[in-house]
Amino acid sequence: MKMIIIASLIFYQSLFSQEVIPIEIPLNGEAKDRDLEMSGLTWYKENLILMPQYVKKDEPGFYFLTKKNIIEWLESDQKKALTPKKIKLELPNFEASIKGFQGFEAIAFLGDKAYMIVESRNNGVMKSFLVKGDLDFRKMKLTLNSKQVKEIPLPVNVKNMGFESILKYKNRLMVLYEANGVNINKKPSALIYNSGLKPKGSLSFPNLEYRLTDVTRLDSKNKFWVLNYFWPGEKSSLNPGEDLIIKGAKEGFTHKKYDHVERLVEYKIDSNKLVRTSTPPIQLALKEKSRNWEGLARLEGKGFLMIVDEHPRTILVFISKP
Repeated sequence: MKMIIIASLIFYQSLFSQEVIPIEIPLNGEAKDRDLEMSGLTWYKENLILMPQYVKKDEPGFYFLTKKNIIEWLESDQKKALTPKKIKLELPNFEASIKGFQGFEAIAFLGDKAYMIVESRNNGVMKSFLVKGDLDFRKMKLTLNSKQVKEIPLPVNVKNMGFESILKYKNRLMVLYEANGVNINKKPSALIYNSGLKPKGSLSFPNLEYRLTDVTRLDSKNKFWVLNYFWPGEKSSLNPGEDLIIKGAKEGFTHKKYDHVERLVEYKIDSNKLVRTSTPPIQLALKEKSRNWEGLARLEGKGFLMIVDEHPRTILVFISKP
C-alpha cells in the first residue's frame, strides 16, 4: 500500500512539475564510504554492481545488492538501510603501469567477463582505457587481466573528461565520451569494441550539452537512457551551447530556479547511428546544491537506480519512471 501511495504522489508531482523526486535507499557498511567515490552501476544477472572509482588499497573490491533486496525495500516501509556485499578485486598495479591513474569510471558485463573503463590524467593530458576481467561470482572474486588493457582515443582533451559509459551491444561493447557539447566536440560518436578489446568501428551520436556520466543497458527495442548532468563550476571547460534537450519540453520548476541540471535522456540505436527518441527527458527535482550523479541502471518495470559519488556524499536512489 505504501508503495502505491508513493507512486501516486510521484505521478501527480511529475505531471504538474515535470520533475521526479529521488527516493534515497540508505546504505550501511563499507560501500557508503564517500572516499570510494561510487562511479558506476550495472547489472550482473540479478545483482546490482556498485563500482567505486577508488578502491581500498589494502582490501580492494566492488560491491553488490540483489534485485530481490532492492524490490523488497521498495515494497517495505523503506526505513531499514541495505548493506551491499563485497566482491574481492584482484588487479594489476595500474598506478605503476598507467601514469596519472585516476580510478574506475564505468563497467559492463558480457557473460562472466567484466569490462571496465579506467581514467588517467598526466601533465594535463586525459586518457581512457578499456580493461578486462573475469568474475567468479560464487567466490565473490573479480580478477583483472594486466595484459588486456586498451587505450581509447579521446576526441578532445578536456579537464577531468573521459569515456564514462559502457554498454553491451550485439555481444560487443559500446563506449561513450563524457563531453559531447557542440562547442567542444563537433561530431561525437560511440566507439565499438569486440570482446577482445579490438576496435570495430563507431556510431554517430548527436550533440548533447553538459556531461554524460553513465548509461543503462539496451532494452529489446535497442533503446537506452543516459545520465545527463551539469555542475555550473564546469561551465568554462564545457562551454555549453543551446540546450536542445529541454527545447520543446517543459522545464521543471527547480530546473528553472537553479543553474545545475540533473536528468535522464533516452536514445536508440538506428542502423549506424544513435538518435534521441521522442520520450521527454526525466528531470530530477533539484536541491540547492547539485548532486554529482555517476551511476545509472534500469530497474525493469519500475524505473531507475542512480548513485552519487562523494558530492555531497554517497547516495543511492530509486527514480520512478513517469
